[in-house]
Amino acid sequence: MHPEIDRFAHLDSPLHRLDPRVKIAAFTCFLVAVALVRGLSGAGLALGLAIFWLYLSRIPLSFTIRRLKAVIFFLASFLVLLPLTHPGGWQAGLERGGVIFIKGLAMVLTIIPMFGTTPFNVSMKALARLHLPVRLVTMILFAYRYLFVFAEETRTMQQALKARGFKAGSNWRTFRSLGNLVGLMVVRAFEHTERIYQAMVARGFKEKFGTLYEFSWGWPDALKGAVIVLASAGLVGVDHLWLR
Repeated sequence: MHPEIDRFAHLDSPLHRLDPRVKIAAFTCFLVAVALVRGLSGAGLALGLAIFWLYLSRIPLSFTIRRLKAVIFFLASFLVLLPLTHPGGWQAGLERGGVIFIKGLAMVLTIIPMFGTTPFNVSMKALARLHLPVRLVTMILFAYRYLFVFAEETRTMQQALKARGFKAGSNWRTFRSLGNLVGLMVVRAFEHTERIYQAMVARGFKEKFGTLYEFSWGWPDALKGAVIVLASAGLVGVDHLWLR
């Protein structure tokens, strides 16, 4: 497997020691709670809790910041568009954009320790144990595994184009070359998929992956999961009853 997601799965922290099934279920409750937050103060509280989860995971802040650049760029568009289009005026639009911006950051910061503290294949097995459809879990595993393969093939083709003197521009030659590149990638992806499927069937694949990891949980896992769920409920309650 590609080490991008599993880079810090070997660390030791309270979240690393938490049973993956409990972790995913509890943090899913927290994500739902963040989605239900309506006020700016509640969104700030959600962001503070998300930062606290990240702190507990011991995942380096530098790694997280690098992964947040694209997310911040996307969410910042709401801070620009909503003040210009909100029917309640630019102040209401700015406040609504701020809520979306902060909630989006909180969700991403929660997802990082949610999946970054457990090996990806173990997280997928936990999803299957939580009754997510097995075929969907299998599709996620395939997408994760071969996304990097196709990305590497794309980089190889781009290097081949540059070696042949290709320079991108706003002309017909560029569009034709890029179209040929996309078409070749589709054909190669299809052929690659066929070979992978035939190889897996030859090895007895039955639409389900196995893993040597065995789940076990006790009262520390239940206590940690309960704390996350209670924090989620408290977040919604504070936002709806007090901060509003």
